[in-house]
This record gives sequence, structure tokens and C-alpha cells, in this order.
Amino acid sequence: MSEKLLTLQELSDYLKISEEKVNELVRDGVISAYKIGGEILRFRIEQIDAIRAEIDERVQESDRIKVSDTRKNVKERMSSIRKGASSTFLDRVADFFYFNDFYLISALIIAALLFYIFKG
Repeated sequence: MSEKLLTLQELSDYLKISEEKVNELVRDGVISAYKIGGEILRFRIEQIDAIRAEIDERVQESDRIKVSDTRKNVKERMSSIRKGASSTFLDRVADFFYFNDFYLISALIIAALLFYIFKG
């Protein structure tokens, strides 16, 4: 009797994690996978059950790392915003025109078209 191998989606449903996380665990060598046709990944349920505790530990660890990275990124952004608050008036005006140039040019074109329509 042939053994049924799990697909990537079935394994992610079984472990209750995303398919991206499963691929990450395969790349890290935590989960062993079998390639069929060079691309399609398959997994043995017995192997997954044997290392289930390690998989859960790795998933929790990577979630903690991502949360701490997110906090670090937010702190860096906030500090850069605070540093930017000391910029000069001319810097803020230049930033305004840089980020809103499309809207300003569009408003000028619409105003010119309206002037042309109602004048003529």
C-alpha cells in the first residue's frame, strides 16, 4: 500500500501556519521535503509528527523576532520623524512641492482649461 504524502497546502492546514512559513521552515532545514518533478513539494506526516515540537518552537521564535523587528522599525521611524521636525521652513516647502507636484500640475491644467472654456 502506497503512503500518502501531504501537499504544501495540506501541511500548512495541518500545522495551522501559512504556506510561506512552511517554505521558510523547509529552506531552514527544519522540515524535510520531497520534490516531485523538481518543483512540487511533498511531506511525510510521520516525519512532521516526529519534529512537531521543534516546528512549533521555530514558528514562535520567528514570530517573536518579527514583532521585535517591527517595534525596532517603528522606533527608528519615529526618531527620524522627530529629527525631521527640526528641518527648516524651506525644507518643508520643498518636500510639499516634491510630494504634491502631480496634484499641483493637475490643478493648474484644470484651471487653464476652465479659463479657456469660459472665456471663449
